[in-house]
Amino acid sequence: MIDLAPSHKTGLPLASPLIAGGGAFGFADEYASLVDFSRLGAFVTNPLTLRPRTPARGTRVVPFPGGVLVHTGLPNPGLSAALRDYERKWARLGCPVIVHLAADTVSDLINCVEKLERVDSVAGIEIGFRDDEPLTNAEALLRAAAQTARQPVIAGLPHARAAAFARMAEKAGAQALTVTAPPRGTLWREGNWVTGRLYGPTLLPRALALVRELKTQTALPIIGAGGVHSRADMDAMLEAGATAVQIDSVVWVEPKTLTTDETDFNG
Repeated sequence: MIDLAPSHKTGLPLASPLIAGGGAFGFADEYASLVDFSRLGAFVTNPLTLRPRTPARGTRVVPFPGGVLVHTGLPNPGLSAALRDYERKWARLGCPVIVHLAADTVSDLINCVEKLERVDSVAGIEIGFRDDEPLTNAEALLRAAAQTARQPVIAGLPHARAAAFARMAEKAGAQALTVTAPPRGTLWREGNWVTGRLYGPTLLPRALALVRELKTQTALPIIGAGGVHSRADMDAMLEAGATAVQIDSVVWVEPKTLTTDETDFNG
């Protein structure tokens, strides 16, 4: 058993270091027919906001050699509607559920955290930040969440500013770090620039370097993320110093290999 939040009063015990990463697996059981979630350590929801958000317009998915660029606009039904539609599904999922929250203001974030107070099926809260989020604003958001939440709070670090955000998160009261949110990139397609998050196995070397770097700078447990597509990738992330490992784009390629007897991850 792995405890992802040993400093928290409730802890965040995981039966496996393998975590279904936010942004790839949906809000609840979209992959339930393909993935046995009971064999995963935890499930992180797609980002949720206080109010509903509609999808981004225009080109949203652009493949490139070794990966894919995805621009979504963080579409979601809003937290209240998500709790109405998914709370019972989370309770039946078979592994701890971590809700990923994206909020621009402290008041919105506290509102979200208070709504999650009563939800027994939510074992943790991951806070995501914009890449251009001022560090002082991010600290205020994270400190408010850590002081208000019943559950352990995980800070999802922006890729380009991981070290500064890691130091801030530890000071603000986070119980763990996700290293990191998918980096951003830009591609030219059909006469337009498309900017979005980057996913794919080509991200692994940089992700490993970041985990190794931050392991020397923080005592918080680290969830390693980025480019993990095999058991060897997961083992490398753990060797780099991660306590747990998020997977994402592999589910878009071979979802059935994640938790079957023949999987590279659990074989």
